[in-house]
Amino acid sequence: MSERDAIEELSDLFVFLADHDFAGYSPTYERLARAIAADTQLLEFVATSASPNTRRGRIPVLFFAATHDRILANPESEIARVYRGESDSDPLKPFLELVELERESIVHNMRTRSVQTNEVGRSAGIALGMSALTLNDRDIALVEIGPSAGLNLFVDQWHANYLLNETVVRELGPTDSPIQLTCELRGDLIPPESRIGRISHRTGVDPAPIDASNATESRWLQACVWPGIPERPERLATALAVVSKNPPPLVQGDAVVDLIPLVETISPECVPVVLSTWALAYVSADGRETIQTSIDALGAKRDLALLTLEEPRFTPWIETPDELVNAYYEVGDGTPTVLGLRQWVNGKCSSRVLALCHPHVRWMQWLEEEADHG
Repeated sequence: MSERDAIEELSDLFVFLADHDFAGYSPTYERLARAIAADTQLLEFVATSASPNTRRGRIPVLFFAATHDRILANPESEIARVYRGESDSDPLKPFLELVELERESIVHNMRTRSVQTNEVGRSAGIALGMSALTLNDRDIALVEIGPSAGLNLFVDQWHANYLLNETVVRELGPTDSPIQLTCELRGDLIPPESRIGRISHRTGVDPAPIDASNATESRWLQACVWPGIPERPERLATALAVVSKNPPPLVQGDAVVDLIPLVETISPECVPVVLSTWALAYVSADGRETIQTSIDALGAKRDLALLTLEEPRFTPWIETPDELVNAYYEVGDGTPTVLGLRQWVNGKCSSRVLALCHPHVRWMQWLEEEADHG
């Protein structure tokens, strides 16, 4: 790919984010994304700042996180006030001023960090996926790919309300939880009455696990949150405070090579549930295939499950109706994300598409007819 083609591709990626993910959700990022897409000089800076092994499709989100980190480090700046919602000024000028001031730090962030969107809202989808498991009265050992600080490993400790026409029709989790999640249901189907099984072990593998009690590391998680959505940073701070009191044991490593050895340490009395939420997008195609085939091989020997909340192209083993996915791409209400469950019971494998969701599970269209899966 020529340098010009690479810049044009990067511009298109910013426009795609503005159209499909930021519009109607994060107005500040929508405004900035459209301006960056038209600024060749800034696009060249973004392109050359990323590490060569950064997946190209994730560079714009990484750039926004890298700049947001510097904005959080400069809380008195005008752009920080805009991000906090304390000023309705156009964000472009102060944003560009901050980029110029913090160029070296932004480059450092982009070359040493990865996007770690530890969005607790996704637990509203994870909870329903967990409740669809076949457990045969066994405990769950939850093993997450790319857990960051492991906030979603505590899915059973958060409360989620599922609303249809603004009326709560389903709920999961303790009602007195400090984390209260809301998910809008769309379509004709309602998730079945269910509960999450007992989670007796929580762990995961991440290239750079986050210590929930470390303020600097936690700031990077805040930097990965989009501005203009006040409930997200507040919810993140609350979840970090809870998890910091009893952090899960997380393994630093590469899921492609380190996931299976970790799963193999789990007692046969438990059902390992490998969890992935917008993590496979950061793994190469070969890496994803290795993960899937390795889990399949292990599933032939012991009961386990793979629960994914991912863009459909990254989980080809889950068959999602193309016309439904494309309809949401056309609407532009968040990149369509599939909640899928692949489970091995007594050596037999089944794959199920459960729901189509917003990437942060603001909304969900349940797709599976009610059935008894044990």
